[in-house]
Amino acid sequence: MITLRKTGSFFVGGRRVNVRGQAPYRVTLSSTSTRDYDPNGTYWIEAAYVQYFLQATPRYAVPLVLMHGGGLTGAMWEDTPDGRPGWLQRLLEAGVSVYVVDNVERGRAGFCALDGIWPDRPLSRSDEESAKIYRFGYAGHRFPLDAMQGLSAQTVPRWPGTSALQRQALIDVVRRIGPCALLGFSQGGGLVFDAADAVRDLVRACIALEPHGVPASFDAGLPGTSALVVFGDFIEEDRAWRAHATRASASIDAWNAAGGEGERIDLPALGMRGNTHMMMMDENSDDVLRVVLDWLDRCAGMRLMR
Repeated sequence: MITLRKTGSFFVGGRRVNVRGQAPYRVTLSSTSTRDYDPNGTYWIEAAYVQYFLQATPRYAVPLVLMHGGGLTGAMWEDTPDGRPGWLQRLLEAGVSVYVVDNVERGRAGFCALDGIWPDRPLSRSDEESAKIYRFGYAGHRFPLDAMQGLSAQTVPRWPGTSALQRQALIDVVRRIGPCALLGFSQGGGLVFDAADAVRDLVRACIALEPHGVPASFDAGLPGTSALVVFGDFIEEDRAWRAHATRASASIDAWNAAGGEGERIDLPALGMRGNTHMMMMDENSDDVLRVVLDWLDRCAGMRLMR
């Protein structure tokens, strides 16, 4: 049973831009509405969207912030592509207060369709690229391929040049929320380490699921903050993922050298075989989440004062 004291949402960050000197043009908005559109004016762009679910009796002293991966949105934490409850549902059932982020140019966040503001072209991920990057081609993988359409449907365009904007947006999110723990996936895994370093006085724990873009070093003086990276199966069989895992391990070493308390968990070492990059959607996604929750339960910064 889930008992929440409050739910809601808000936008964070962004900036104002002014468009001038553009020619109006005719647009058709519906079968009964055609008008001249003037693109000149003032716009607010590059805000992140955050939805929250706060428990009446929380499991932890601070909420957990979920950060999606590249080409995805906060929807990735909801139901799995084959219709099972996703991590958001399971976290709420476990008594965890949760904030779900849609970062800049993703999901319900503010997009920027203005010419010349974002200079690069958006990228879309095909099913074929997804299958390769997500390691769906290995025998024994546990992603429900019969439901691949459900993953394809939630895949959205991404702009390569917005990484710095996304990093700042997550930092702004943490400052808005206050003390919290961060859980990020893939590109989002690198972002949560960046944010945890930038606002280290507010982040009590940091978890990255198969991250890339993780920092190579951290300034000294991390206040014993717990950090975790998690990797699934078939890492050694894939050259790119071997490199990502090596860099993530080096980042954990740097985190510890700066005063933090970090570790890496490889699911096969726990007897959990077949997990892909999309471990929160794999057939054993509940088991993977249990590993994360068990780790959070041990974190000193997460404990409630009774």
